[in-house]
Amino acid sequence: MSEKIFESDDDLGCTRKDRKYRKDVYARRVDIHPEPVTFRTLVALVKEETHLPVPTDLRYESDDPYSVFMVFNADTDMTVEWEFGRELLLAGEQRHSGVGDVQVWPSEIFDCGLVYISFRSGQERFVVAASAEAIGVFLERTFEVVPLGREASFLGIESVVTQLLNEA
Repeated sequence: MSEKIFESDDDLGCTRKDRKYRKDVYARRVDIHPEPVTFRTLVALVKEETHLPVPTDLRYESDDPYSVFMVFNADTDMTVEWEFGRELLLAGEQRHSGVGDVQVWPSEIFDCGLVYISFRSGQERFVVAASAEAIGVFLERTFEVVPLGREASFLGIESVVTQLLNEA
């Protein structure tokens, strides 16, 4: 299957739509070829009074159905990747969520819907601001691949157990 890529070229787009995430979205189960979703957007690295734009990929893979990945592509050869829960990102669109190394919360600034995400590693911490619209579209695409609440059926545990039993 080909990878689904969605692009957002807004700079923290200022549109916000109320979305209702459906648990009954039909998605075909894919055991052999996981179905990835990649969404390219800009986030703003929040440093004191400045916001530095950073090209970022939001990524989701059906074979790891509980997680999402943020890959920050600064203007260097190095990328930084963080993995955290898809439901944490979903909850963070509505209220402050997370108590560990990753925390997510919504904000309205000048009628622009934003989602702030804080990342902590040891003593270091950084915060990015992303368009709520971009986060919402990305999550909708992930729910088309793996519906909310159906993640366990995409783990492929049954096929692994069957393979192990057949080899024994």
